[in-house]
Amino acid sequence: MNPVEGEPREATREELARLIDSGIASVIDSGMRPVVHANFADHAAGSRAESDVVEQAETGVPDAAAEDAAATEDDAATAERSVHEDGVRLLARRARSSGELREELARLDHGADDIEGVIEEFTAGLYLDDLGLARALTEKLRESKRASRSQIRVKLRSRKLPDDVIEAALGELDSDEEFELLRQTARERAAKLGGLERHVAERRLLGFLARRGWSGEPATRAVKDALDGAAKGPRGPRGGSGVRFQ
Repeated sequence: MNPVEGEPREATREELARLIDSGIASVIDSGMRPVVHANFADHAAGSRAESDVVEQAETGVPDAAAEDAAATEDDAATAERSVHEDGVRLLARRARSSGELREELARLDHGADDIEGVIEEFTAGLYLDDLGLARALTEKLRESKRASRSQIRVKLRSRKLPDDVIEAALGELDSDEEFELLRQTARERAAKLGGLERHVAERRLLGFLARRGWSGEPATRAVKDALDGAAKGPRGPRGGSGVRFQ
């Protein structure tokens, strides 16, 4: 019976073999309904074997060698794309510095030249922005952690940012705000040192500030002001509510 127009028909054994060889999309596009015969696998294998013989006779290149050559070309193309794709994938997860991206791409076994090419491309396209990242981190550390310049510098270096970028970001910090932050930190810490002898409180407070990145004359001045203020208290030296030092 002839198939009704517009309805799928069953493929013959020869048609199905050709369609399978040319890809499953051809089977779908043909409108045929595949039927697997008992000896179809043997027939398909034989058809491929005959095709391989013809191809080798025409080209003079063994099929295995041709496949190896094609695979090498595919691997080279994939490797060229992979460094770009890996870079995009890494930057999509979180903002990274050029140093971080360089290190992670190297860990993925990409070549140095390919890595530098991608970094230059991403920098030109502003996918990588070291100064913008340094500024954002500096602002966050200052506002949420009340970090000193020294603490911020350490953090930015841990993010593999270039030294010139770090210093540029730190140079935008206000010096008066820096000292006010130092004084505020010293006052808050001094309030917890009541009952100690004055020289012991000074030593501990200076050590605390040094661990937070403050030292030298500004730290010494902030310690003196903080301990004097803590001893006087909020209502003055006679108010009786301040922290007392021995």
